Amino acid sequence: MRFSILVAALAILYGCAGPQPASQPPVQSTQTKPASKEMFITFDPAGKSVQAKSFSSGKELLGEIQRLGGPRGKYETDAAFSSRMASFGNFSVGGVVTPSAIKFDRVTGEFSLSVSMRDAQGAGFKSGLDVLKAVNTDYPSFDLGEDIYSRGQYSGQNSFGATAVIEKQKIDRYFLVFSPVPKAPGNIFFYKVSGKLNISAAEMESQRENIRVVFTVKPVPDFVQVAKNYHEPTITSPHESEIDSYFFESRVFWIKVVNIKTGKVYDEEARMSIETI
Repeated sequence: MRFSILVAALAILYGCAGPQPASQPPVQSTQTKPASKEMFITFDPAGKSVQAKSFSSGKELLGEIQRLGGPRGKYETDAAFSSRMASFGNFSVGGVVTPSAIKFDRVTGEFSLSVSMRDAQGAGFKSGLDVLKAVNTDYPSFDLGEDIYSRGQYSGQNSFGATAVIEKQKIDRYFLVFSPVPKAPGNIFFYKVSGKLNISAAEMESQRENIRVVFTVKPVPDFVQVAKNYHEPTITSPHESEIDSYFFESRVFWIKVVNIKTGKVYDEEARMSIETI
């Protein structure tokens, strides 16, 4: 039963990811391989050579969207938004790799990577589904980083008279969101990207901060969504924050691990997987 649930979830999540050349019969874009409770994706090899505009970060990706007029306006029609985004096309973007995501095997001397993904709804993404369906649907997403901008300071005081210097800040957060995955009530899915890195210890020491997971993707219609949130300051967390979370919905063609500064590829074919408990 658990195996069939995973197969169904993967078919929905990645079934339309691969490119379909007009001169050839449609190629099944993904295949599933059972590995205990974890299932891995194999993308259509044609996805590796898809032409795409490249962005090094979520900030850079948003900058291009802003150049085309920004996220969809509150009263903007489908036709108007699609028209101004028509030139956007396929793109690739680098996602965050935290220090804990990289593992070193002391026996073999090899480095590997494993980055967990989260349900975008937990970060403020609105699915448009009714409450019951939303609870039983995941929108796997990959963290594209954040930018924090200072807006000055002021002195604050709570109801007990304790004072603190409050820092005002604006935070922009970015997420790449993938196809929705329905699940049976009570099921919990875990999503991740993993790979083996072709990198020496010396290069890891000097280039660790430049390692990114790079996704080549196709945007879906109405692919930009913005969620606004606010953080009120406290004595223990003296920050007054305005938070904008940007969600970019897409379909995956290919994933690799790259040095964002030099362009060197550490894993030509990173893997995406889903696991249930």
